[in-house]
Amino acid sequence: MEDAGSATPGGAPPMGASPETAARDRNIAAACALLLLIGMPIAYLTDNPSTGDVIGLVVITAICLALLAWIVLWFVPRQRAGPNDRAARTALILGVLALVTCVVFWTGLPFPFGAGAIALGLSLRSIAPPSGRGKATAAEALGAFAVVASFVVLLVG
Repeated sequence: MEDAGSATPGGAPPMGASPETAARDRNIAAACALLLLIGMPIAYLTDNPSTGDVIGLVVITAICLALLAWIVLWFVPRQRAGPNDRAARTALILGVLALVTCVVFWTGLPFPFGAGAIALGLSLRSIAPPSGRGKATAAEALGAFAVVASFVVLLVG
């Protein structure tokens, strides 16, 4: 019977078992949540907001925070535990989703997708095969760009 610290059949350590990886994922999620919590009120609560604007802000922010928690705490560790090629592809898909949802930045969706792409991409860069490393790096770049661009646009209006 294998314990949590043993190697996977491919020889790489299981990514879900590392406390450093879990802490890094939580830090990425916290940074994206902070940017979301700063940017959304600035975008929604300017120019004499109505009660509907405030309710919309609270609902959209709660949905995005729940999605962020689900992606970083449940989805990313399960993808990381699977085959590296599949995880790299998933990271790239999350990065593209983050970039595409920048078009609707006021929904806050780029933040959870970007956090997932960054977290999964960072953990895969060192262990993925060469083709997966490129996908992981691209996922990180897309996720980071989407988060920063959405934050800036939320601030600027």
